[in-house]
Amino acid sequence: MACNMLTGIKVVFTKEFLAEYPHLERYFWTIANQPYVKKFFGELSLPEKAPSPPTKQANVGKEEKKAKAAKPKEAPKPVVAAKPKDEAPAPKEVPEVDEEEEKPKAKPKNPLDLLPPSPMIMDEWKRLYSNTKAKEFREVAIEGFWKMYDPEGYSLWFCDYKYNEENTVTFVTMNKVSGFLQRMDLIRKHGFAKMCIFGESAPYKIKGVWLFRGKEIPQMVLDECYDVELYEWSKVDITDEAQKERVNAYFEEPDEFDGEKLLEAKCFK
Repeated sequence: MACNMLTGIKVVFTKEFLAEYPHLERYFWTIANQPYVKKFFGELSLPEKAPSPPTKQANVGKEEKKAKAAKPKEAPKPVVAAKPKDEAPAPKEVPEVDEEEEKPKAKPKNPLDLLPPSPMIMDEWKRLYSNTKAKEFREVAIEGFWKMYDPEGYSLWFCDYKYNEENTVTFVTMNKVSGFLQRMDLIRKHGFAKMCIFGESAPYKIKGVWLFRGKEIPQMVLDECYDVELYEWSKVDITDEAQKERVNAYFEEPDEFDGEKLLEAKCFK
């Protein structure tokens, strides 16, 4: 879909045409500026005017080709088998096989798997989160999280959607969050998140908190998931009790948070 869109914009969509669709244009440039897109398409630019439609002469040429293709072909003449000779057939040469080519290439290791060991195990936190009942969540899950949290091996990040004024339709806003979490699947082994939608009426606000392996947002996420650029990211200062309490609130999912009504919460684990 993205490739078709890029082709359409390169060939058909003009600057004047896209000016009426700012959301589409911003989405296009977000994709076009990704490193792996530039690798295949290079620097993209918008055409000044759309290409002219094909001429009648070109259409006539196509009709002539169709007419020629429709003509019945002559049946091929029967092939007469050659008489066998007394000479024995020459042995076929067996191509040499390069043993190095036959060996399967080793799958590159995830850089996060190569980080120094941490006393915090992501799967243990995910089990604690999933298995703790709501009535004892703060006493068991949240207190357990801060006991196991390792700031040397992990980092916490708040994210706020940059374009909340566009979130005017409930199901479209929910789909934005669902799509973001699907595209973050590459970090599932080393990530955990709570993404929340706030507001009783439009425009709705999208906010969340992420737990990543490592002290920074993983490079693979920055390279592969274009949604990251649609959010403002700020690292959680765990020495600030107010920020820690905000993390707790995201994990706990209260009905109201920061003076805003919670509409929907999604967990990535």
